[in-house]
Amino acid sequence: MSFHPQSLFLVDSLFDIPHEYEIYFDILLWAIFALLIVDLYFKYREINNYKLFLKKHWHDIAMLALIPFLTAFKFAKISVSLVKTLKASKSGFKVFQKAKKASKHLKSE
Repeated sequence: MSFHPQSLFLVDSLFDIPHEYEIYFDILLWAIFALLIVDLYFKYREINNYKLFLKKHWHDIAMLALIPFLTAFKFAKISVSLVKTLKASKSGFKVFQKAKKASKHLKSE
């Protein structure tokens, strides 16, 4: 919410955290993800029946699945901004080529 508020349809961030700390929050997110995997592993080993495990711990599995899914939105946002930049560059290059061609045409007359 602090680093990419527009991905949650917010104009400004709710918390003022410097962008230099973003990497630490990413590391923390993946550390929590790893701990959740270990937690689910031990819960499964305790039950040792996947149907009962799914029935009893479906919410833990859903929470674990959402972490990479929501992180994908962050990468999608970066990709969209990259595509927009490339499109703008392409348009600028086309304008430059047409201006260059027009200036050659004007010089020859």
